[in-house]
Amino acid sequence: MKFYSLVKKLCNVLNYSTFSRSSFIYPNLYLFNLKQEELKNIKSVLFWFNSEEYMHLGDHIFFIPLVKVFIDSGFKVEVATTNPMFEVFKAIKLNVVYSAKEFSSYDLVISRFELVSHLKNVRSLLVHISKNITQPICDHMLFEFGRFFKLNPYVKPDYSVFYIPDILEKFTLPTNKKLVFINLYCNSSSYLITNQKRQKILSFANNYVTNKDYQLVLVGSDNDKLYDKIDYGSSYIDLRGKTSVMDIFHLVAHENVLYYIGFDAFVMHVFSIFEKRSFVVFRGRITKKQSNMLKKYHVKLFKADNYVTCIN
Repeated sequence: MKFYSLVKKLCNVLNYSTFSRSSFIYPNLYLFNLKQEELKNIKSVLFWFNSEEYMHLGDHIFFIPLVKVFIDSGFKVEVATTNPMFEVFKAIKLNVVYSAKEFSSYDLVISRFELVSHLKNVRSLLVHISKNITQPICDHMLFEFGRFFKLNPYVKPDYSVFYIPDILEKFTLPTNKKLVFINLYCNSSSYLITNQKRQKILSFANNYVTNKDYQLVLVGSDNDKLYDKIDYGSSYIDLRGKTSVMDIFHLVAHENVLYYIGFDAFVMHVFSIFEKRSFVVFRGRITKKQSNMLKKYHVKLFKADNYVTCIN
């Protein structure tokens, strides 16, 4: 099923990349049903991410700075997210809506290029977040959209709203230890996850197992736990399947939570948001060219970030 889904996505992107050449704006933007010079007249914008098939949790994080800048620059903005990310966007006041109006009600719809099948017939500007990236992904999008819109400098959202003093007690986590989160699985590009890569993560995590000052905590989904045959013994606390996306934000915001060890994925980006360290095994991608580009420009959100260390 996962392989079929991957093939479907690749065919969809390749087909529309071919048919959308007339809409292509170098290096990775596609403009539909508008001319470039008309972008200066845009006033109302919908950021539309409401597709769990194509819009992963981490992809939402890539767009947060862009949404924030459009709001701060005086545009009338609404955001439609996938259900798991709704409360996150609401908490940091990014004008998220339960149900967007008709696409035609907005001057422009902004989204990932992978959602082109939904948006090719409306006034839309779509970004291909894995094509021709030349700097960390959030910096790249701010720069590219800044070529066509008058945007204010980026001001980071107030992520302190996620801090809850008693969040550790809610999950029966020790309050007298430094907490290290670990995840050996990833839904996105899961076909690239191998036992060898998982062993690299476990070997690195072993540095903390015997240190009494630290507690290792497994995070992830019910499926991660269901198909995991590894015996972790008593060294780990298992929260897999017990946390929502908002819970992860609340937990990472706590001062006792220090590090993430795992794959380059959503939880890693949450740690970066809170300026905390991650030690990751890069999943890789199908081609060496794309793999090198994404390792260089998708692991870090901004040029100034120094929160992620690759251990492979």
